[in-house]
Amino acid sequence: MEANFAPTAGRDSVVWYWRLRFQTSGPSENQEWAVSSFRFINGSPGGWSQSHHGQFRRDGRTTVDVAAPSGKWDFSDQSIGVKLSTRGGSTGAGPTFLTSYGIAPEGTSPYVINCAPSTPNMLAAVFDGLTLKAVRNVPGAYDSCGLKPNMYYHFAREGTADNLNTPARQAQLLALLNNLKPGQYVALVSMNKVNFSSFSPELKTALKSLGSQLIDQLQDGDPFVFLGQKGPGARPAQERTFDAASTVARAEQVITLDAFLRTRAARGTITSTLIGPAKQWGTLFHTVRTEASDGYTLRLIGIDKDGNQRQLNPDVKNRQLALAGVSAQDYPYLQLVLQMRDTLNRTAPQLKQWLVTYEGLPEGIVRRDLAEAKDAKVYDAATLAQQAMSRGELTFPVYFQNVSSVAFGQPLIAEITVRDASNNVRTAKIQSLRPLKADSTATFNIRLDVRGLLGNITGQVNVNPRLLPEQFYFNNELILPPFTIEDRNTPPVLDVAFDGQHILDGDIVSPMPVIMVQLNDEDKLNAVRDPSNFDLFLTKPGESIPIKVPMTGSDVLFTTDVEKGIARVEYQPGKQTPLLNGIYKLEVQGRDATNLAASTQRYSIRFEVINESTITNFYPYPNPITSKAKFVFTLTGAELPRDLKIQVMTLTGKVVREIMMAELGPLHIGNNITDYAWDGTDEFGDQLANGTYLYRVVMDNPGQFERRRTAGDQAFKKDWGKLVLLR
Repeated sequence: MEANFAPTAGRDSVVWYWRLRFQTSGPSENQEWAVSSFRFINGSPGGWSQSHHGQFRRDGRTTVDVAAPSGKWDFSDQSIGVKLSTRGGSTGAGPTFLTSYGIAPEGTSPYVINCAPSTPNMLAAVFDGLTLKAVRNVPGAYDSCGLKPNMYYHFAREGTADNLNTPARQAQLLALLNNLKPGQYVALVSMNKVNFSSFSPELKTALKSLGSQLIDQLQDGDPFVFLGQKGPGARPAQERTFDAASTVARAEQVITLDAFLRTRAARGTITSTLIGPAKQWGTLFHTVRTEASDGYTLRLIGIDKDGNQRQLNPDVKNRQLALAGVSAQDYPYLQLVLQMRDTLNRTAPQLKQWLVTYEGLPEGIVRRDLAEAKDAKVYDAATLAQQAMSRGELTFPVYFQNVSSVAFGQPLIAEITVRDASNNVRTAKIQSLRPLKADSTATFNIRLDVRGLLGNITGQVNVNPRLLPEQFYFNNELILPPFTIEDRNTPPVLDVAFDGQHILDGDIVSPMPVIMVQLNDEDKLNAVRDPSNFDLFLTKPGESIPIKVPMTGSDVLFTTDVEKGIARVEYQPGKQTPLLNGIYKLEVQGRDATNLAASTQRYSIRFEVINESTITNFYPYPNPITSKAKFVFTLTGAELPRDLKIQVMTLTGKVVREIMMAELGPLHIGNNITDYAWDGTDEFGDQLANGTYLYRVVMDNPGQFERRRTAGDQAFKKDWGKLVLLR
């Protein structure tokens, strides 16, 4: 399918987006929009460009992202976990805080044994908002504790009344909170019984300014953990106190908060989409805006036709870089990798655009719709099956349109491949007459011989199967619907005749017989075209091993009639030298073009050769004659009589009918039964009376043939026989 439209000219360098999908999609078709974009730059030779957040979102991005609609780049959030845990102070009669409680950044355990854990206290930790490392230099005088370098602050002295419940210590806590720098985090964990009711309004206000929503609800002895960040732009506070739904008294509850310290990454990477394919590379342009603490490295990557990558420039410094030294033949694709960094302020450099000019490759698509517009069923399974069954070949057009502004440099090749159920494959290639110009269409008239393929057939046509450079190859394919070629192949029929006659086993034939072996096949699409489809074996008298007849001998003539599905082998075993007397055996097998044999066993027949010229008596059949009678006799030798006749006469010797040799029909060496049937009439066509008549055979050269004796000779007397008319 191709959509054609003419967009209105837009402002120079503005990015345009387009999308499409099927208006009415089928059950198996994707209903999502296909989206792409382009940028019109007046006077540009063409190429690839990204300058809008919607385009940048197609790139690979690692720990950096672009916002919509502002297009501002920011490093992604990073976080580490911090576990805050404590227990309520109960009645205050004794310590309730265990040394396993406290503030534990990810991968650490709290060490609070030197943090006055047995008295009312507040354990605090401050973290840098960028590095998330503990801060030990908050302005002011505070007690510190923990393992060196003492990451915790606290506000009490062990074993004395100097604890957080005094105004002085609460003032210290307030000073710590007020002295936080913007962006810094503070984590707080109550220890033992803290009198929250004694907190000054200023202290509560400071906690609320960091995001606490629980401080006004706390009662003396309640457990409390808190993680907040100083603004502006502070992240939401994370805090917890007693569970009101618990059956345990609020001041006795143990609470835990799995909080997170979050910051911006200090580095990020943008990897462009593939650029190309190109016929010739032009110029690389890029625009990246930075602040004082920002830095970036732009790498240029070349990608060969096999997808292997090579770094062509490790650090592109110039905003405009000529690519004349980059071979598009070696690297038809390019890719840009922008590595950003700001370890001080965590502000990302701002990628505004990157652009590569190049001369592109042609792009073509198979236009199935053009063929179906002329014949809606041209690619239907039924159409293809009918072609294969009736003609033995597939014939249909394939239209291929160059939809780009670049011409193909050489003639295109279309390749059709079909495969049957037995994995037999047929292919054919068709070449266009000339290179396909821009915005032009080529027609490939596909023709493929599929004779011999059977069962379920699958296939496809590929135009330009990766032979010439092209933008994309996936839309160069026409998938044919599966169709079936039925196996209608029946065994061929074998016919064997001697001198034009079908003989019985043991019959006599000429010493120079013409044996015609004929193969009739209903499958006229797969004609027999070679004598090797025939096997002939001859066993000579007195021998037991059959000898295969060479199909290339001078005594063998092969002919074929493709249209009628007939193939013939004319075998003349006595062509050079007449066959000797004796009984021979002929075995024959024939196969069609698909190697299907005529029978599971060879056709076999014995025949006898008698070189001496003999003739038997003629016997009317049937006798008595009720309607008509033919004459049966046997000839041997190599020659037929020159002339003979049959005389019929009455018992008194009157000749009433003479049947001449020409009337009898064709004669041959061996057993004969005349085509002519005598109907019991005389020379004038009148019916003879019922009764007994005499007959004899008269030859023009009686010495040419000896009389061959048979068991029926006892019915003859001096070569005269009797026949009876009985109607």
